[in-house]
Amino acid sequence: MARVDFHCHTKYSKCSNLEPELILKLCKKQGIQGVMICDHDTIKGTLAFKKVLSLNEDFIFIPGIEVLTDRGEILGAWIEEELSTSYFPEVAEEIKEKGGIVVVPHPYDAIRGKRFRVTEPDLPFIDAIEVFNSRCILPRANKKALKFAERYGLKQTAGSDAHFAPEVGQAWVSFNGSTIEEFRHSLMRGETRVEGRRSPFSVHLHTINHRLNRIFRRI
Repeated sequence: MARVDFHCHTKYSKCSNLEPELILKLCKKQGIQGVMICDHDTIKGTLAFKKVLSLNEDFIFIPGIEVLTDRGEILGAWIEEELSTSYFPEVAEEIKEKGGIVVVPHPYDAIRGKRFRVTEPDLPFIDAIEVFNSRCILPRANKKALKFAERYGLKQTAGSDAHFAPEVGQAWVSFNGSTIEEFRHSLMRGETRVEGRRSPFSVHLHTINHRLNRIFRRI
């Protein structure tokens, strides 16, 4: 089965320092055959990663974006353009109009202030729930997400949410196939499997250090 890390950031997210070339190298080293790049409110990482893939046509690449809406963060998968709004229903509609799917990441991670608190009325706008995120410190966050997805029959995804090198490939979506078309078909038919492991706590210390360095550079 092929594996796709369905949530990864590049240096074009302020919280990350990952070069696109390094992400590709680490994915292959970890036995990951595909990745979704979804930087915060920008597709710069997606465009940069596409250039890196010029000689790696067998690697599965899903373009994406992580958008901060008025309700919290959501992922737009298969998106290669900037979005024009931050109002959740309109964001979801725009993602779908552009041929993408709407994914709610880490919905029950109480430590994240920008999480999307998904409720039953949101279901018409949502395609999938991220049921395993390697950056969730508390295991119950992922368990609650899985329970919600199962209860309402939503598609399930998993991703490392990598910001730094040790995190890449820590979580993935497995499927039978080898192409991006086969992957999307399997995902939308519910024929995939989510797997992964939580990142070590040290990555959160890296995040704090990264933020402090950015602040000091501006002083």
